[in-house]
Amino acid sequence: MYVILTLIAGACQAAMASLNGMISDYLGMFGMSLVVHAIGGLLLILYMKIFTHEKLKITGMPWYLYSAGFFGILLVVVSSYCIGIIGASYMTCLSVTGQMLTSAVIDHFGWFGIPRVPFNKKRIPCFLLILAGLIVINLS
Repeated sequence: MYVILTLIAGACQAAMASLNGMISDYLGMFGMSLVVHAIGGLLLILYMKIFTHEKLKITGMPWYLYSAGFFGILLVVVSSYCIGIIGASYMTCLSVTGQMLTSAVIDHFGWFGIPRVPFNKKRIPCFLLILAGLIVINLS
């Protein structure tokens, strides 16, 4: 089930970046990001009111957790900008590569309170295959 949901999330990310690139033609990069995040926020508030009845509490967290909002804005703006220049496939491949490399570092050191999963040599072929895929996508 998690695999299917993750595949759906990846498909949504590719579609979102493409649509955001089109929106930025009308609103500019930061205007697009504001509109996208505002619409997402309103839809989440509506969902919470109708289905979960959760109260939104944004205080009491460690200060560094608020940086997730910065990363969200950066992701939306940069991917939307780059997709118009390098295309959806190459942007997505580069994005996934960045995610994999960063995730490997986060796993290895156990940052952000996740279980530590030390990097081992068995993962190197996976990273080499990703690098090969990036090269093939770029050359095509």
